[in-house]
Amino acid sequence: MTEPTYHRSAVDVHILFVDGGRVLLLRRSADTAYAPGLWALPAGHVDAGEDVVAAAIREAREETGIDLPRERLRCELVMQHRGPAGDPRTGWFFRVLGWSGKPENTEPHKHDALMWAELDDLDAVDGLVAYERAALDAIAAGVPYALHFQPPTDSVAHSPAAPSALTPIPSVDHAHVPLRRQHRVREWVRAGAPWTWHADTPVPDGLPVRQSWGWLFAPDGRVLVLVGRRGTLNMPGGTVEPDDADPLATLTREAVEEAGATLGATAYLGYLLDSEGVVYDGTPTARVRTAARLVSLAPESVDPATGYTWRRILAPPRLAATLMGGGDVALAEALSAQRTAHERLGLPLAEGWDVDEVPAGGVVFETP
Repeated sequence: MTEPTYHRSAVDVHILFVDGGRVLLLRRSADTAYAPGLWALPAGHVDAGEDVVAAAIREAREETGIDLPRERLRCELVMQHRGPAGDPRTGWFFRVLGWSGKPENTEPHKHDALMWAELDDLDAVDGLVAYERAALDAIAAGVPYALHFQPPTDSVAHSPAAPSALTPIPSVDHAHVPLRRQHRVREWVRAGAPWTWHADTPVPDGLPVRQSWGWLFAPDGRVLVLVGRRGTLNMPGGTVEPDDADPLATLTREAVEEAGATLGATAYLGYLLDSEGVVYDGTPTARVRTAARLVSLAPESVDPATGYTWRRILAPPRLAATLMGGGDVALAEALSAQRTAHERLGLPLAEGWDVDEVPAGGVVFETP
């Protein structure tokens, strides 16, 4: 019986000292075995028996003279890398949250220069290690996990003209777990195949509209999100009923029943295509989205369709999409709603982390 061949690779750590939009780079000496004469982050291998955080602290001290406490480091990226020579490794990239002293080149036998490079203009760096550039690109894009497997024909040095070997690995959203816990909410994972977002597009003839939901905006640019019995989140809206004149009539009715919401000016946003007709008859279905100004929210009351009282919160659109879940499709929908509400309904672009629960007694936003 053939013994299995297990994957073994080196582990290295990389340290990002970022100051005013600039990142610290060191140029590797001409006589180093790997990437001679190229610019790179302070970095090094993890020693036997050492954890990655301890390794980052040690390498920062050895290469820059800066002593860092563990609490000053934040992991930005974990990336599996294979260079042109086929040497696999896993890199841990840490950002430093403040430091004392001035970073210096304290290992002149390994590096012959130090520079602060503009993160917005990395192409201006002549001779940057491709591995490091891919990591900086991933971090700039908010990617926490990635692959960087270079073909044998690639160069160790980054070439702006060469195709990127960077492949982001999609990850579960962990960033807002404390915020969800604080507000007693949880993301809603949609059943079935992923829905596709069609912005500013009329529903095609023959495609039935089964649902109508709304991005309902307060005057400060935040949107209304409903919290269900088990803490699941959703937008106001629901199933189109036979007596509803159109999807906007559905939203207007559901907004009153679920949230006690009176709507002002509205703007059509587009529709989500549910190719499997989840919870309906299994045929493709359109789920229409509309942006609207909130005039008022009545005191809390029981939703006649569900028999319970929804909690109501206000959150910036981007954050609302993230809290609800739904990934890139939900984010695209949220940004489309925010842009339309700003351009057509005159509402501000709310960003940030401000989440507030609507008072049980309701609120009046503007005169009807």
